[in-house]
Amino acid sequence: MPRDFSSFDIEDFAFDETFQNWVLDEVSSYRNFWEQYMDDNPHQTEKILAARTLVQELNTVNHGISHDAFAREIWENVQRRIQTPARDLWSQWSVWRVAASISFLIMLGTSLWWLRSGRTDANQQAFYGSTKNGLVEEVNNSDRTLQIRLSDGSVVSLGKKSRLAYPSQFEKNQRVVYLSGEAFFDIQKNPDRPFLVYANETVTKVLGTSFRIKAFKNSPKVIVAVRSGLVSVFAKKDFEDNPQNAKRTGLVLTPNQQGVFSRDDLRLSKTLVEQPVLLSPASQEPLFEFNNAPVSEIFTVLEKAYGVEIVYDGDLLAGRELTVSMEDESLYEKLDIVCKTLGLAYEIVDTQVIIESKAQRSPK
Repeated sequence: MPRDFSSFDIEDFAFDETFQNWVLDEVSSYRNFWEQYMDDNPHQTEKILAARTLVQELNTVNHGISHDAFAREIWENVQRRIQTPARDLWSQWSVWRVAASISFLIMLGTSLWWLRSGRTDANQQAFYGSTKNGLVEEVNNSDRTLQIRLSDGSVVSLGKKSRLAYPSQFEKNQRVVYLSGEAFFDIQKNPDRPFLVYANETVTKVLGTSFRIKAFKNSPKVIVAVRSGLVSVFAKKDFEDNPQNAKRTGLVLTPNQQGVFSRDDLRLSKTLVEQPVLLSPASQEPLFEFNNAPVSEIFTVLEKAYGVEIVYDGDLLAGRELTVSMEDESLYEKLDIVCKTLGLAYEIVDTQVIIESKAQRSPK
């Protein structure tokens, strides 16, 4: 469809037959084209969404009319909305633009990626409608991380093939953003204004911390991994149905823990992140050099360094010592070294590392 839509305004999109076909037909042959066009031309998003809503509204009461009649109905609808007679061609175009602006203000509750996924979010619509300046949408179609600085000083590192919607200025009592895809959040602390991230069927709530969320539209899971601070993760339905008591059904995550939400059975669980990081500043990192050190002491150093709980039977380690140097290895590699040297094994259960005898370990 080699057409140039770069100069199109709201009324141009609304009159275009391919555009109308995409809006009104769920299996439209033009769907891929228009969805790709929106991704490639984010500056046209507001016009496209306004035109889309106008077409939908008119179609609700005008099924089966011809294209010409449909066009006339569009014009008549605009005139009724603003209650201003059109005196000539130039005033008609002005009326169109005023009406389009009104139409866009009415439908601010719709976000681009939610339209594409076919999901309706009443909470999101309410938020969009109450945001004075609307939402800014950032889409990262590059191969690099896109860094976004929010009005409160928080920084979001948006991954590729991801998008973030946020207000140009946050509300006084809370900070709310919407994520589709992957992003790392470094949030400015503000106890009076909690920071909320809506991502698929989850809500992540923080006061000030750093964490990563993976919430791609077609992924069966939403993953929230914490780097620093405390993070609460809720199923969106629980959070919206009873926000005051949502913490009873949510998860509280600490550094090196992650919450996993299964979209199939709507279940939240938590475990350790794939690659736990050292929690101490570089200048205060412990030395992982041990000379005839009790194994229990080695595990204590690992616990403090990574903020994890290592559980074992005291009798299993009684009298056992180890000389070893482990500087560059990851936590799991360090555990492998200790356990293989001493004939032990470990497994991750929820957020704990369980140490057991290799000989007694039950086969899986």
